[in-house]
Amino acid sequence: MGAIRDYFGNISSALTTAAKGMRITWRYFKHEPPITIQYPRERVEPPPSYRGLHILQQDKCIDCHLCAKACPVDCIEIEAIHHGRTLEWKQFSIDYKKCIFCEFCIPVCPVDCIHMTSEYELATEDPDGMVEDLLTWTGLRPEDQRAVEAAVNKKKGVAAPATIESAKGAPEPGSAEDKAAKIAAIKARLKKGSA
Repeated sequence: MGAIRDYFGNISSALTTAAKGMRITWRYFKHEPPITIQYPRERVEPPPSYRGLHILQQDKCIDCHLCAKACPVDCIEIEAIHHGRTLEWKQFSIDYKKCIFCEFCIPVCPVDCIHMTSEYELATEDPDGMVEDLLTWTGLRPEDQRAVEAAVNKKKGVAAPATIESAKGAPEPGSAEDKAAKIAAIKARLKKGSA
């Protein structure tokens, strides 16, 4: 007789527990806002600490290679020729196939020239397109070329050119417009690589 009572007691307990669970589920289903979003039509703004694509303030970089040395997966490649304090850039690339977004490259930079953005769309069909060159220009800029020539002429004892003009119309290095332009260029290259 006790076994029958236990059997039906277990059934009653199971139904009561299921009803309580369904009541909680229905309350959340009916009153809580949805968690999922309809990506890509809707987008979530990542938190400020999010680690996404890298950007480089090339004019500040001193080619110390500390970021490449700090990288645990060796995904940063840097190549530049020094002309005194002026750099002739050849390469500053990050292989996003290897990158683990650990942010170890950021705090070691002595001049604070490499940063991580909140950009998270890195998907592409072309794995070779995942190697991203962060340089805004390669070689020497015209003003750098004139500065190098002036230094060489000074060593030779030849008179230097009049003045070095600054680039007009270009966004201020490190400004929001400069960062936005760099992110747009990276996105365009990723899209071109997957096309």
